Amino acid sequence: MITFETVTSINDAEFNELFWASLPSLDSGTYPWHLHGTLTDLEKRDHIRAIYDRLLTEGFVWTVSDDDGVLMLNAGVQDGAEATWLLCLLKPNAAGSKSYLYATDYQNARSSFWASLGVTSWTIEIAGTDNAVNRHMASQNEAGTVGGTMTETARVLTPDLTVTDATIR
Repeated sequence: MITFETVTSINDAEFNELFWASLPSLDSGTYPWHLHGTLTDLEKRDHIRAIYDRLLTEGFVWTVSDDDGVLMLNAGVQDGAEATWLLCLLKPNAAGSKSYLYATDYQNARSSFWASLGVTSWTIEIAGTDNAVNRHMASQNEAGTVGGTMTETARVLTPDLTVTDATIR
C-alpha cells in the first residue's frame, strides 16, 4: 500500500539512500547544478540536504512509502489551496521498479494527501524543458493519471535556466 505523509524531520539514512539513487537523474539535467559551480557528489548531497532542511521550516516535506519503506522524499511550499512541489528524490521499489508512480494506489494516495492539506491545485517546478521529469509528467498526463487537468508554462529565469511549471487542477 502506498502512503503519503508529511514529516517534520528527515532520517539521514533514508535521505542518503534516496539521494544516491536520484543522483544520476539529477546529473542528467533535472537539477541545475551549473548554477552552483563545480561540486563534488558529496557537495551536491549537502546542497540538496540544506534545501530540504530549509523547507522543513519554510515549507513542507513529505514522504511516499510502501510496505518496504520510503520511496520518495518531496518538498514544497503551500499558499492556501495551491502547492508548489520543488524537490523530489526517489528510488525504485523492492522489485527494482518505479512503476508505482503509475499505479492506482499511488494516484489515490496522492489525491487523498493533497485533499488532506486543502490543496486543490499543485504545480511541480521542473528545471529545464526536456528531461526525465518533463517526460514523466507528460506520460502521466497522456495516461490520464496526473490527477486533473495539466497545463505547462515555461519561465526563463536566467539566460541559462528555463523552468517548466506543470500545474494540475
